[in-house]
Amino acid sequence: MKLEVKGGLEARSPTKRGLSQGARLLKLLGEAVARGVFPGAVAAIHFQGGDYFFTAGFRALIPQRELNEEETLYDLASLTKPLFTTLVTLKLVSQGRLSLETRLGELYPEEFFREKAYRGVTVRDLLAHSAGLPAWRPYFRDLARVPSGQRRAALLQAILSEPLVYPPRKGELYSDLGFFLLGDLLERRSGRDLEDLWAETLSEVAPEAAGELLFRPLQRGLPRERIAPTEICPFRRRLLRGEVHDENTWVLGGVSGAAGLFGTARGVLTLLKALLEVYHGRPRGFLSPDLLRTFWNHRHPYGVRALGFDRPSGPSPSAGPFFPRSALGHLGYTGCAFWLAPQEGLLAVLLTNRVHPTRKNRLFQGFRARFFSELWQVLRR
Repeated sequence: MKLEVKGGLEARSPTKRGLSQGARLLKLLGEAVARGVFPGAVAAIHFQGGDYFFTAGFRALIPQRELNEEETLYDLASLTKPLFTTLVTLKLVSQGRLSLETRLGELYPEEFFREKAYRGVTVRDLLAHSAGLPAWRPYFRDLARVPSGQRRAALLQAILSEPLVYPPRKGELYSDLGFFLLGDLLERRSGRDLEDLWAETLSEVAPEAAGELLFRPLQRGLPRERIAPTEICPFRRRLLRGEVHDENTWVLGGVSGAAGLFGTARGVLTLLKALLEVYHGRPRGFLSPDLLRTFWNHRHPYGVRALGFDRPSGPSPSAGPFFPRSALGHLGYTGCAFWLAPQEGLLAVLLTNRVHPTRKNRLFQGFRARFFSELWQVLRR
C-alpha cells in the first residue's frame, strides 16, 4: 500500500524548544497506517508556547481512499465526557444551578428507581465513576423499537433499574451509564437542550473552537467529505459518516452526555489550552481556577480518576510510562485520545478512526501508549 504521510510541524507561536525530533512522530504515525492500526490520524501538541500538528494516512478507505487533512472532523466518542459533559457541569455548578452533592433522588421520580440505592448517588459520584453502575449495556437493541419521543425516559429507567456492581462510593468502575444520566440531568436543571448548552458554554470558554467541536455535523451543514467515516455498522447496516458511532447515543438522536461530539484535532487542542490557562490562574467566562482545580485535583479513596477526566493508572497506562500519574486525559472508542500534564504545560491529542471499516481492529490499544511514550521522549530531548 502506498503510504501517504503529510507533514505537520507547524508552529503557531514562538517556542523555546520546538520539536526538532518531530519527524520521529510522523514516522511512527506513518508506520501505523502501513500496519493497518488505523486508516489515518491527526495529532496535535501544545508545548512551551508552540502548537504542532501532524497528519498521516487516509481520511477514508472505502468506498475509495481519501487522503487525510488536518481539518478532518472525527467522531470523538467518549472524549465527549470530559470535553462536553464535564465542562457543562462546571458551568451549572458555577451558576449555583447544580451541586456536586446533588442526588439523583432530587431529580427523578420514585418510580424510576427499581434499585433504590441510586437515589443517593450524587453528581460527584457520576463524574468520578463511583456510582456503582455497570460499565455498559446494549440498550439500543430494545430502544430502537420504542417511539423516539419515549426513548430517553425508557433509557433512564433502564439505567436506574440496573443491579449495583458495588455500593455507591465504595468502588470505581468506568461507566457510560453514569454519563447518560449526567447529560439528562444537565438538561433538567438548565431547561435547555444539550446542543444549546454546548454552544453557550463553548462560546464562553473557548470561542476559537466554535465550528470545530460540535454535535450532529451533517445537520449543522458540514460537508460529509470533511468527516472521517467510522465503521460499517452491523446494527444499522451502513457505513457511518457524520453519524455518531455509539449506538446508545444514536437511538437518542445523536446527542448524549456519553458520546456524540465530533471535532478536529485543532478544536480539541484549543479547548484544552483554554482549560490549562484557567488551571494556571486565568479565568475564562464562568470558569474559575478554583472550580476547575476542584474537578482536576479530585481523588477518590477507591480509584484514581479526577472528576470527568481519567488519570494514568495500572502497570501499562494508555498514556505510556512517562506521563506523570497526575496527568489528565481520556480515551475514545473510535480511536481518539488526549493527555495533558498541567505542571509541564504539555497537551497531546491523537485523533484516528481506527474502527473504519470495522471495530474488530484492536491494534490501536498497543499503539496508543507507544505514541504518547515516544512523544514524551521527543519533548524531553
